[in-house]
Amino acid sequence: MSSCDSWVYIVDRPRSGLENMRIDRELLDWAEKCSDKITVVRFYRWTVPTISLGKHQKVEKAINPIYCQRTAIPIVHRPTGGRAVFHDQELTYSLVSNHAKYFPLESVKDTYRAIATALRAGLQNLGIFAQLANAIRESPPLAPSNGGKNPCFMTPSRHELLWGGYKLAGSAQRRLRRSFLQQGCFPLQVDYPRMAVALGVQEKVLRNTLLSVSRASGQQVAFETLCTSLKEGFEKTFRVQLRVPGPDEAKPLFSNMRW
Repeated sequence: MSSCDSWVYIVDRPRSGLENMRIDRELLDWAEKCSDKITVVRFYRWTVPTISLGKHQKVEKAINPIYCQRTAIPIVHRPTGGRAVFHDQELTYSLVSNHAKYFPLESVKDTYRAIATALRAGLQNLGIFAQLANAIRESPPLAPSNGGKNPCFMTPSRHELLWGGYKLAGSAQRRLRRSFLQQGCFPLQVDYPRMAVALGVQEKVLRNTLLSVSRASGQQVAFETLCTSLKEGFEKTFRVQLRVPGPDEAKPLFSNMRW
């Protein structure tokens, strides 16, 4: 991957939470050290339902650890910040870049907005006309049910995507000196009862704040369909072509990975 202006596109196979977070960390480290200007867009899934916590969250204060242990739900920490997320039937994305031509690296707010604009363009391919959240934090309509826990999807941050007042995607960033990583996810379907128990919140809170892509589009949306739509959104917004790396290109970077 030696192009001086390269956009790399990866649709990964389902992996464990630990593997997914490791790969995103390695991509960020690579972008930080790489002398070329590169951007990597990665879409992926999870082998089993998993909870990810923000980089600095404590397990006992963020979720229902007893239920997760009893039902064998893995818990991992993301390299980014933010709050607890229950990953199940969804598309998770990560975007890594050191390219100031496309992303204002000095501004978290403007980088969020640039990515959200591309994601919104992708959703429009599915007939979903999402809005960007304006408020930095919006209070949830109902209080959490267990110790003040407040998972990611309950409070939209600035420039996150909303449809009819419901949150469609959560996101969080980590920034290094000359690069950044943004992670986010789009539920394809939502198991509200299980998510509520695992996160330790009221089910009605989730039903009043979180909506799947399939519900927003009015039809079942497959992972592959959403990948294609979002890819086109990035290409249209940034006027670039996302290319899939060949095996020989990926091998030096991820010697233990199989694309």
